[in-house]
Amino acid sequence: MKRHVFSPLSNRSYRTFFFSQVFTDLGNWMDLLALGALITFTWKLGLEANSAAVIAMGAPFLLIGPFASVWVDRLSSRMVLLLSTFLRVLVIIGFLLAQNLYMLLPLIFLKSTLASISEPARQSLLRHLVPAEEMAEASALGQMVSNGMKMIGPAIGGLLLTFSSPAAVFAVEGVLYLIGWFIMLALPRVQAAADYSRDEKHGFLRDVAEGIRFLFGNPLIRSAVMIVGLSMFIIFLYDGFFPPLVQALGMDTLGYGLVTGAVGAGSVLGALLTGQFTQWRNWPILFMAVGRIVSGLLLLVAAAGVLYGFAHGNTAFWVVLFAVTGAVGVGMTVPYAYLLQTQTPKELIGRVSAVAMAVQGIAIFTAPSIGAILGNWLGLGWVFVLAGGFTVLLGAASMWRAQEKKRLTTSANM
Repeated sequence: MKRHVFSPLSNRSYRTFFFSQVFTDLGNWMDLLALGALITFTWKLGLEANSAAVIAMGAPFLLIGPFASVWVDRLSSRMVLLLSTFLRVLVIIGFLLAQNLYMLLPLIFLKSTLASISEPARQSLLRHLVPAEEMAEASALGQMVSNGMKMIGPAIGGLLLTFSSPAAVFAVEGVLYLIGWFIMLALPRVQAAADYSRDEKHGFLRDVAEGIRFLFGNPLIRSAVMIVGLSMFIIFLYDGFFPPLVQALGMDTLGYGLVTGAVGAGSVLGALLTGQFTQWRNWPILFMAVGRIVSGLLLLVAAAGVLYGFAHGNTAFWVVLFAVTGAVGVGMTVPYAYLLQTQTPKELIGRVSAVAMAVQGIAIFTAPSIGAILGNWLGLGWVFVLAGGFTVLLGAASMWRAQEKKRLTTSANM
């Protein structure tokens, strides 16, 4: 029977995994607006408080994730996922009880710490549930859920804030986590990933270093992580400028909503197409490189709109362009997720995933401040010229580095 993007859902274990991800990912994104509303509108705090919250959200992925992931590989990934999800429910209860920023910040840090543990556990568990021949489709479905919930979660949170309060958002978020947790109870029991490779126990720091060495020692994974990390750095150079970009392109609030929705919808469609047509499995790095070139060219078109008034006020044009941008962006994330799964040994998947997230975290932490400096210095249009140009160069360099004459075969690690 010919496979298609939804083929993994015929597997009962993966289907359980998939629907638990839907609810937990939706919960992950629900409080994005609610935390800002609580800090800014309810407590009347300023930029410093919001910046502190952002740091508390991101720091665990850099400081804790690579170390905590050792236990993801040493323990059952199912148990780790269940425990971290249940603890997040308790953190959400803490959000409801928090009376000031000093109570809220440790809770935000703890929630992100649990996320930095649960994501490697989820990657490790996925490896147990999906056969090698369906990993490309499963990776695409995972990205579809991730991108879809990233769009739907804040929208629902914003709607709840319109009619209620941040507490209502937190309450719904806690219920979503709890539903996801109950679904996870039906997941099959799996043994610790580390049992696949050795019986003796290594030291803790040696285990951490082992994951780092493997990531940077494997040419395919190293290339994929560097492409994604540098792409994230470029994206977060201009990410905060998206609302003024839309305004400079001649659109109003409605246009901003349409364009934002188009990016999310394009991402979901791109994930589905990438999962349906999986010939890229033979050339994943090349596929990612071409996606970077196309994304860079699309950013340059947006820069031309700002600098020269190209398609000024043409909402339909910009909605289509940003939908394509979202779809092409998935051309980077699906092969990236696929390579992490297929090229990493089972006993290292938690640690390698955590280190890869930390690389992205470094980019996300450093880029916004640099982007703000560039924006004040060069102006909005030239920031997008730089971002587009660097993205094209990244794609071109990645194409040059890709070993085009050596087709990727399924790793023996599967």
